[in-house]
Amino acid sequence: MPVEVILPKVDMDMETGTIEAWHVKEGDLVRQGDTIFEIGTNKAVMEVEAPATGAIRNITAETGVPISVGTPVAWIYLDGEAATTPSEPAAAAATVAAATPLPQAPIAHAAAMSLATSGLRATPLARRIARQNALDLKSVTGTGPRGRIGEKDVTAALILRSDPQDRVSKDVPGGSGASASILRDAAGAAPQDEGSGKKSCRQSEGRLQPFSAIRRIVASRLSESMRTAPHFYLTSEIEMTAARDLLGPLAKRHERIGAPKPSLTVLIARVAARILRDHPVINASAEGEATRFHARIDIGIAMERDGDLVVPVLRDAGAMDMPAMAREFARLRDGMAKRTLTPVELGGGTFTISNLGMYGVDSFTAIINPPQGAILAVGRTIDKPVGRDGQIVLRPMANFTLSSDHRIVDGVAAARFMADLREALENPEVLL
Repeated sequence: MPVEVILPKVDMDMETGTIEAWHVKEGDLVRQGDTIFEIGTNKAVMEVEAPATGAIRNITAETGVPISVGTPVAWIYLDGEAATTPSEPAAAAATVAAATPLPQAPIAHAAAMSLATSGLRATPLARRIARQNALDLKSVTGTGPRGRIGEKDVTAALILRSDPQDRVSKDVPGGSGASASILRDAAGAAPQDEGSGKKSCRQSEGRLQPFSAIRRIVASRLSESMRTAPHFYLTSEIEMTAARDLLGPLAKRHERIGAPKPSLTVLIARVAARILRDHPVINASAEGEATRFHARIDIGIAMERDGDLVVPVLRDAGAMDMPAMAREFARLRDGMAKRTLTPVELGGGTFTISNLGMYGVDSFTAIINPPQGAILAVGRTIDKPVGRDGQIVLRPMANFTLSSDHRIVDGVAAARFMADLREALENPEVLL
């Protein structure tokens, strides 16, 4: 009996999902554990593995179309099974079978030989990069364990494929290396002579790149936020002398106990977590026509990955000390870089911090991450002349901007939070 492949529930509040990309096509042979498609939720994109070994048949779900959790999207036929559309009873039985661990099923001899001799082992990231660049993985030599193809192998193959000399000899007759290649890529065709080259460049309207799956999710959520949440903004310029001076002693303490060196972002998150206890409405979320007050403080930290926005969450940040928060922040950052974070780690925050100071940004306003009620935007710390005790002196100053949802947060409540944030950051040793 064929094994049913369903759209899985990968998040607690997930009701629908979208298949962003199929890694297989009708009739392909797969092994249990192979990635067969990518699913997009309102929080992340995850890869789904084959529940059994066999041939993929009856693919019913199209990419980009939202479908309900538990919907059958394909079937895996085992050795000797005819590829027919399963009836409802058969599908129900297959669901039960798929939920029960089964021994590795034998496949046809020819199919087994095909899978065994293909030698095509690749990481999900390597497969994704190859697919996005129309690269045949059969042409890539894997350097990982048992010849597994990794990201660096695919990158090396792409660099080799775009070698200027190779492109000149094959694509650009009479061209001049990389310059000719760039003209070819920008204009969509290789220039044959000066006149035709200029004409091609004039006709070009630039490169059109479809949104990635994550960018589509971010675009949808933030567009929804701007449509439904009436944003208002409060900015405070806060002196960072004490906070900056505290990082040195904290780093030495963390080194002694084997904790990662704390960054300014971690220190800000720690301070925010402490004062959010006294400002529950800033830690609240909009839920229909009601306000959801959260028992825990879960702080999301906005990060960038390959041009996309991801927001890993520091769970129960209000209960963490600095070493614990530094360790968790480092773990999330590493998981973000390696693409190993789960939807649970990327969703469910109650408050978000976005720090762009390291990029030289003085100040900015951030869009609230729905359904949260507020987000804190942090600019760079820079020495500025300020008045102190009747004197003009230089002090390290930074702009903090709170974006609030006016449906649940009033101006006075936001102002009180910002006042306490200023007091805490200018005297952080009191909290830490």
